[in-house]
Amino acid sequence: MEVSKKMEKWAAQELQYADLGDTRRKKRLISIVENLASQPSTSVPQASGNLAAASATYDFWNSPYFHPSDIIAAQAKSTVERIKEHPIVLAVQDTTSLDFTTQKAKKGMGYLDYKKSFGLKVHTTLGVSPQGIPLGLINQYVWAREEKNLGIAKQRKKRETEEKESQRWLDSLSETQQQIPEEIQVVTIGDCEADIFDLFAQSRSPNSHLLIRGTHNRKVNYISKTSKGQGIQRLNIYINPSEK
Repeated sequence: MEVSKKMEKWAAQELQYADLGDTRRKKRLISIVENLASQPSTSVPQASGNLAAASATYDFWNSPYFHPSDIIAAQAKSTVERIKEHPIVLAVQDTTSLDFTTQKAKKGMGYLDYKKSFGLKVHTTLGVSPQGIPLGLINQYVWAREEKNLGIAKQRKKRETEEKESQRWLDSLSETQQQIPEEIQVVTIGDCEADIFDLFAQSRSPNSHLLIRGTHNRKVNYISKTSKGQGIQRLNIYINPSEK
């Protein structure tokens, strides 16, 4: 019972900024989060405790009166409140897939790595302290790939960044800068998929920095400490063959 009360208090605090158009929906959201967070490895009916609560959960998910992004935005505000307690924060970006290939009845899915694999793509920015403590979700994009776009990745060099999934990295950086106060040092971290020239060229605030795992050789500007001059230097990237 004590654990349940703590979980209820946490859920209510974490989702305090949620605005779903009706206070009853907010209460239902908090209840759902409490139930699922308390028993993350169980099914919805098991976590809900009874048939009525399970049915209410499914009805909530099917509601046309709000969008999942409304919930993400509410949680992100709580994340930013925690971020404000740190002078430096890491904004870790990454893309993953939710694979629902075996669940044929699901609607709204897109292809994943190949035509017969179905699911959703998710690009997330997670706030983390320099000590490695997760601070919460900063922003998140979820989308389904359209089948008509299958195979166009081979032509990616001919397309602008804004026409590719790579744009998610730029959008996430832009949104992160809007969400977090300028006086906080923010280091955006990304894997080799984030080695995008347009990301490096994107306008950033003085306290916004990038730490990207390189995959392309680059020419970079540098300032010499000895000759007090500046110029262009080639930055070569070594990739372990086992990582290709």
